[in-house]
Amino acid sequence: MNFNEIANPFVTRILVEGKDGKNTHLEHLEDNIFNKGHAGAKEAIDYLFSLHDMLDGNTKTPVSMTTKWDGAPALVCGKDPQSGKFFVGTKGVFAKKPKMNFTLNDIKLNHPGQDDLQNKLALALNKLSKLSWNTVAQGDFLFAKDTLSQQEIEGESYLTFKPNTLVYAVPTQSELASEIANSDIGIVWHTEYVGGPTLADTTAKFGFDSDVLGQASGVWHRDAIIKDLSGTVTFTAQESANIMQTINVANEYLKGIDAGTFKWLQQGTDLVGASFLQQLKAHANNQVRQGHFDEPTKFAQDFVQKFITYWTKEIEKVKTQKSIDAKTETMVSGVRFIKENLSAIISVYDLYLKLIESKVKIVRKLEQIRVMNTFVPTENGYEVTGEEGFVAVDRMGNALKLVDRLEFSRLNFGTGKPTG
Repeated sequence: MNFNEIANPFVTRILVEGKDGKNTHLEHLEDNIFNKGHAGAKEAIDYLFSLHDMLDGNTKTPVSMTTKWDGAPALVCGKDPQSGKFFVGTKGVFAKKPKMNFTLNDIKLNHPGQDDLQNKLALALNKLSKLSWNTVAQGDFLFAKDTLSQQEIEGESYLTFKPNTLVYAVPTQSELASEIANSDIGIVWHTEYVGGPTLADTTAKFGFDSDVLGQASGVWHRDAIIKDLSGTVTFTAQESANIMQTINVANEYLKGIDAGTFKWLQQGTDLVGASFLQQLKAHANNQVRQGHFDEPTKFAQDFVQKFITYWTKEIEKVKTQKSIDAKTETMVSGVRFIKENLSAIISVYDLYLKLIESKVKIVRKLEQIRVMNTFVPTENGYEVTGEEGFVAVDRMGNALKLVDRLEFSRLNFGTGKPTG
């Protein structure tokens, strides 16, 4: 299959907890091949089978689905496990020197020179504290009252807000628009932190049910969980057979690859250091920036040149002959190693593309889920676009994110980013 013919390739990400168990970022599922080798590839395919079962109407599937909202900034707040007091903050609450804000003065001290962030945190401290807190949750800030506006888009009147890249639009005559217009703050929750006895000791649990927080005046909040997929985005018999065939192709391809084929990933890291894996993933991620996926042979051959370019710059940074010689030897050894393992790199990247092909079909079905209308501003007005993406959560609280990576990259490098 020619991947440059795919209109909107979708990519899945896995929730990767930091060493401290916190929700640090979502890792691309296909990158799991680079991170975990053969085991990571098997894990990716198992997730695809589970997603298929969910959309095939199998109520026993081990995954549920949430919508990925394009909010900013990420807020962490709730009842401090240690003091019992309400706090708000960003992901900085998990830093070595935690930036937990219990008062307005804390906000000023912890976030100097960041007026917009200070205002949002102050609003959150005032309004969100009125909810019923017995836990700690993380969510995405969507709007404050002064960021709401009424606009006409394609001949229809909408109440809109733009927290990040996407413009969310709700018909002005709808009940939802009335709820939002009468609120001072809007936030969507997605992660809960459980355990203790301190915040640093908690671990992330994806898929937070915000019903436990109750309601409070001036607060519009909800969780990202999609309560019921039945009948709206379930596969037809033909769609089910088609996606199952695609996943099976990837699965059979994996079975045909000897587990030893993946050993070059660790061997390269042992030879060059952690930068080897970082460069490989960066090379794969660069496919998104260029707007298409190269064929496996070209990908592998180009990696040689990218590796040389990286180490040439590293050599130019050092001054002593000893350091120059050491880095030059690393580069030469690394290039020799990559060339010796080109066939293995080609096989692994071929599987990488087969995983993407499977996910394209799954996420295109999920596009039928519409929580709100979404647009992106352009020079000529507004362009209709889909949700930022979706998150699949298994029963253990592990999560993976499905995002139209090429499209969202285009928006982020275009006119979609907020100003001010």
